[in-house]
Amino acid sequence: MVVIRLTSALRHGNVKYMSRLIFAAVVSAVLTTAVAAQQVPGRDLLEFPLGTLAEPQALSSAMVAGLWNPANSALSSPDRAAFGFAGLTTPQEQGVQLEMVGAEYRLSAPLTANLSFADASVSDILRTETDPQTLGGSIPYGTSLLSAGLAGQRRTLRVGVAARYRWATLDADHSGVVTVDAGAVLDSVAHTPVRIAASTFLFSPERSREDATYFAAADLPVLHRDSTLVLRGGYALSHTEGRGGEDYAFATMSYRVFDASAGLSQSTAFGNTARRVRLGAGLRYAGYAVAIGREDGAAGIGASYQFLFTRVIR
Repeated sequence: MVVIRLTSALRHGNVKYMSRLIFAAVVSAVLTTAVAAQQVPGRDLLEFPLGTLAEPQALSSAMVAGLWNPANSALSSPDRAAFGFAGLTTPQEQGVQLEMVGAEYRLSAPLTANLSFADASVSDILRTETDPQTLGGSIPYGTSLLSAGLAGQRRTLRVGVAARYRWATLDADHSGVVTVDAGAVLDSVAHTPVRIAASTFLFSPERSREDATYFAAADLPVLHRDSTLVLRGGYALSHTEGRGGEDYAFATMSYRVFDASAGLSQSTAFGNTARRVRLGAGLRYAGYAVAIGREDGAAGIGASYQFLFTRVIR
């Protein structure tokens, strides 16, 4: 989805102004067609990998609360609680903004509760009718997601479940849907260093009201020098009902207090294929972690950027 922001005044002549308005009208029509199939609008805004940097969603634990895989919120001793913030912004041509806050609290040795709130919106969607002339204010388009879940750990297995409520606004339309998700991470497969994970995202008991996404990923150590340097490589898959899927090859590195990740994504949506490079880098110190991420755009659109901050309490 490409959303064009048109905030410039009549500074370059009427011809150029009219061409921009015509282009905006076409984009607005495309957007209307895309969201018409969504009984609860805004599902497409949650295709961005918020809070994952360059890790695959099923394995990502950079952000607290396990948005993409509830199992990743499981805390182990001596950690008692954690909270964090993640934000993602896209180029001006898209105008999409996403934010998330989350928290985790270890209830007992194997059990962790989590709570998160995510919000996504698009700015400057111009209102038009049968001609390219704008009709005043922009069209509000956004969605919010409230999640609460539980995660547990036993030896090398982590599992988690989450109940979610998503509500959205498209112009004068307001609607919502309840979803339930589950995930698991196995840190060692058959006594090998292979790690596997799988999860669902926005799975609705009312299957006709939401497009669920299914994630799976696996990785293994490529280089391991005690706990000082760890380099892992892996592969991930995802599929969203009614939209398409993604293949993702990635690598993650941890060196003392530094983290880095990189990967190449090939995604298919509505018959269109795009390749993107993702990069992430972070720093951990005294329970605090900060990280930034970058993902290439597609179809001539610039890159999107992420920021992440977390705090672990012992």
